[in-house]
Amino acid sequence: MPNPALEAAYAAIPELVEHHERKKRIGELHRTVPTADAPEIAAQKIVNEALEEYLRIGVMPADVEKRATEAYTASVGAHALRSAVGSLYAGSIHTQTLEGLREANAPEILAALGTQLAALLKEAGKHTEALGSVRTADEALTAGGKTAEAYTALRALLPTLRDIRSGQWDTLRLGQLTGPNSPYQRAKESGFGDVQGVNDDTPRGQFTAMQNQRYTLDHLVWLAQIGTAYVPESVEDILAAQDAYEARHSVADAPPVIDLSPKVVPNPPAPTPKPRPVHRRKPAPADIVLNIN
Repeated sequence: MPNPALEAAYAAIPELVEHHERKKRIGELHRTVPTADAPEIAAQKIVNEALEEYLRIGVMPADVEKRATEAYTASVGAHALRSAVGSLYAGSIHTQTLEGLREANAPEILAALGTQLAALLKEAGKHTEALGSVRTADEALTAGGKTAEAYTALRALLPTLRDIRSGQWDTLRLGQLTGPNSPYQRAKESGFGDVQGVNDDTPRGQFTAMQNQRYTLDHLVWLAQIGTAYVPESVEDILAAQDAYEARHSVADAPPVIDLSPKVVPNPPAPTPKPRPVHRRKPAPADIVLNIN
């Protein structure tokens, strides 16, 4: 089912508009240009007819070669035109061609959706004061008057909000892996892709609504009042906002203290001199006195 918000965003991108106009013209041409045989086939048909005639009556038509040549020549241009139109048509309906154009123009598409979101919330802001604290149909019916009118007006804007957010995620998905643990899926489920500056004061119910993409009238009123709703530019921006929030209380490790004071190398005490050993002289043989009684 087409997404009106996304189709409107596409219509704001000249390159996409040109692609669709070109595709439409090629489709019309493909329907009107008649099919044509290849030149060889056209000539062969004439020859085959002449052979059938010969086998039937025993006479070969005298102009068979001339007519085959004329058929060949006439078919060249028609067959070339049909082949060229067929190639153009095949390229125009190939989904990868359009997908590639959308991916290349994703920033412009997201910007167009952002413009739609701003206009939507501006319109919603005209009714929030009259709505007051009313959030349900029964409360609006009971209140009546301008409150009921505000409720009706805001309820009518909800589908557009949902279309814008759906178009946002469809566009952010272009060129991304989309598995359960992919950056795209983490960004979509993070709750940081709808408003800027998510913080500890963000109401839990509103944060859950953004995580699950379940947008209610109460959420629309909240968006219109806070003034920070946006369409992000990329998956990376969403994850960066989440990382910044989750690291809000962390303190970076202090750098190591470097002692720049001059180093003092103490003078070692002079070594205590060791006493020199005393060598006693052994008596020479002449010094020995024999005591003979």
